[in-house]
Amino acid sequence: MSRASEVVLVVSPRYANDVAMGVEAAGMVPRVERLGLEALAQCRDGNVRVAVVDARGALDQGLGIVRLLGPEINRQQGGMLVLLSRSNSADTALAHGSGATNVLVSPFNTDAFGNALWLTARTAERLAARVVNDGEAATRDAQMRDALTGLATGDRMRGWMTTQLALSPSLIVLTLGVGRIAAINAAYGRSVADEALRAVAVRLEGIVDDRLADGVQSHLLARLAAAEFAIAVSGAIASAGVDILAQQLVSAFAMPFLIGDREIHLTARVGIARLEHGDAGEGSEAADVLIQQGSAALATARAGEPGAIATFQPETQGNTLLRMADLVGDLHHAIQNDDITLLFQPVLDLASGRITGVEALVRWNHPVFGLLDAETLLETAATAELAIRLGRHIRARAMREVMSWPSPLAGLRLALNVTAADLVDTGFVDALTAALATSALPYDRLTLEVTEGALIENIDGAAVILEGLRQTGIHIALDDFGTGFSSLAWMARLPIDGIKLDRSFTRALGGTERERIVVETVVSLAKRLGLSVIAEGIEESVQLAAAFAAGCDAVQGFQIAVPLSSRRLVEFCEGWVVNGAECR
Repeated sequence: MSRASEVVLVVSPRYANDVAMGVEAAGMVPRVERLGLEALAQCRDGNVRVAVVDARGALDQGLGIVRLLGPEINRQQGGMLVLLSRSNSADTALAHGSGATNVLVSPFNTDAFGNALWLTARTAERLAARVVNDGEAATRDAQMRDALTGLATGDRMRGWMTTQLALSPSLIVLTLGVGRIAAINAAYGRSVADEALRAVAVRLEGIVDDRLADGVQSHLLARLAAAEFAIAVSGAIASAGVDILAQQLVSAFAMPFLIGDREIHLTARVGIARLEHGDAGEGSEAADVLIQQGSAALATARAGEPGAIATFQPETQGNTLLRMADLVGDLHHAIQNDDITLLFQPVLDLASGRITGVEALVRWNHPVFGLLDAETLLETAATAELAIRLGRHIRARAMREVMSWPSPLAGLRLALNVTAADLVDTGFVDALTAALATSALPYDRLTLEVTEGALIENIDGAAVILEGLRQTGIHIALDDFGTGFSSLAWMARLPIDGIKLDRSFTRALGGTERERIVVETVVSLAKRLGLSVIAEGIEESVQLAAAFAAGCDAVQGFQIAVPLSSRRLVEFCEGWVVNGAECR
C-alpha cells in the first residue's frame, strides 16, 4: 500500500484537528474519532490498521484508549503511534506496555511526527507481510521466521550474526526470558499461551524499533525457544545504551497483556553478552559462542527477582549452562532417591512464649556442587518442568516427618509453601489430601502459605481452591505480605486466616517513625479482620521487641532459631522447655 492511500485512525481527546493535519502533511489520510469505543469499531470493521492515539494532556484517558485498541490492532497486524506530553516522558515504557508500537514525546515538529508515523506504518506493513502465503517466497520466508510470532528464528539469527561479524567487530546479544508462560499454559490452555507470546513479540518489536530506529546500529529480533527471545545489535553502541534498552524491555512487562477478556501477567529477565573485536572467534563460531553466553547470562538473571538483568562474566558464568544441565538431570534422581534436605524453622508465639509451629524449608545437598539453596532448587525444578512433582514430594515428606516427632513436638503446626504452579495443577487438592491421609497429620495442624504472585493471575480460581481447603480445617496464610501490588485488598478479598509480613516490613519495624506507623497500621487492620500476623526475618532483639509492640502474634527468624533438621529441632525444643517455655 502506498503512503498516500494509507488511512490513519486519529484518536485525540484534545488535539484531534492538529494531529489530523500532521497525518495529511505526512501524505496519509486521517480518520478522526474522539472516543475510544467509536475508534474500536473502526478497527474491528477492518477499515484501518494504523492508529495515532494522542495522550498529551490526558494521560490516563489516552492510555485507556491505547489498552482498548491494542488487542485489535495487534490482531490485524497493525501499528499504533502514541503521543505523550514532555511531562509524561517517563511513561514511555507504560505506553509500550499498554500496547503502543511507537511513542513520540512532545515537543516535536511536523517532520519528526511524519517520520514516527511512517515508522509505525512500516511496522504494520512488515507485520502484514508475514501472513502472505505466496508460493516459494512464502516458503523461504517461513524457513527464516518463527511460525507463531513471525520473528526471525534462531537459525536466522545465527546467519545474520555471522554476516554482521564480517562487517563489524562489535556485536551484542540481549537474551530475554519470559516468565509464567508455563503457568498460563496450565491454567488457560495452549491457545492462550500462544496468544500471549504473540503479544510479547509485538511489544518487544515496538521497543526495539523505537530504541534503535536511528539506523546507527543494525539489529534483529528473534524467538530462540518457547519463551525465550533475543535481540542482536551490530555496530558501536555505548554500554549505557544497552543497559537502557535492557531496562526498557523488562519494564514493558509491568503492564499486563490483554488476551481476549483476560489480563495476563508475565515477567521478564534479560541476559547480556558482548563480543568486541572478534574475541570469541570468527564467523559462525563466534555467533554460536555469543548466543551461548547470552543464555548463560540469562540463567544467572533467572536466579534473581523478576526484572533482573545480568551481563555475562567469563570468569564466573563460563560453566553456567553446563552446571544447569547437570542440575536438571541430577534433580530427577534427587527426587526419586529422596535426596532433598528438609529443614524446619520454629515459629514463636509472642503471647505465650511457646514454640507453636514450624515452616518447612528445603535445601539440596548436591554431591558435586554442595549445599544449594531453595532458590536454586526451585529454579532448576522450573527449568526441568519438575516444579509440581517437587512440590508434591516436599509436602508429603514433610507431613510424614512431622508425624514421626516425639510427644513434646506433637502439637506443632506445619507451614508449607504453595506456588503458582501448584494452584493451576488440577491434581493439587487430591495429592494434598492423599498426603494428609497417608501421614495421618490432622488437617487443623497444617498451614498453607501462598504468595501474592501465585494468586495474581487467577484470583477467583485460587480463592475457590483455598476456600475449599479452609473448609476442611487447613489454615491459609498470605506469605511475603507487602511485596505485591495490592496487599491490603488481598486481606479482605481472600479466604485466609493470617498474613506473614515480608522481611522488608520486618526491617521497617526498626526503621523510621513513619515506617513503623505503616507496619503497625497494617498489623492493626489485619487484627480487625480477624487475621493472625506473623513477622518473619526477625534477626535482632530490637526487631523482636518491635514486633511484640506492634501487635504481631508470632515471629520467625534467626533471632529465634535457624532452620533445623528434625534431630536438631527436637534438641532445640527440649532446651526451650528447660528454659521455661513449652514447645507447643
